[in-house]
Amino acid sequence: MNSSDPFDRMRFTVRRVSWWQVAVVVAVALAVGIALALVAASVFLVVFPIIAIAGIAYRLFGGRKRPAGGATVIDAEYRILSPEEAAREREAAWDPNRRLR
Repeated sequence: MNSSDPFDRMRFTVRRVSWWQVAVVVAVALAVGIALALVAASVFLVVFPIIAIAGIAYRLFGGRKRPAGGATVIDAEYRILSPEEAAREREAAWDPNRRLR
C-alpha cells in the first residue's frame, strides 16, 4: 500500500493494555528489583568485613614506618643566582659532544 503521507512511518498507535498485562510487567519489575537488591546486599555483607579486617590489619601492622627519632631535618645552604650566572651555569652543563641515549 503506497501512501502519499511522508510521515506515515512515524505515526504510532495507542493500544489498550489489559490489567493482567500491567500486573505481569509490575511483577517482573519487582522480581528483578528484589533480586538485584539481594545480590547487592549479599555482596556487601561478604566484601565489607573483608575490607574492614584488611584496613585494621594495615593500620596495625603495615604502612610506612615512622623514624624513631622524630622528624628529620635536612640542612642546606642556598644562594640566589642572577640571570647571567644561571645562563653561564646552563652553558657549562651542556656538552655538545655528549650522546643522548
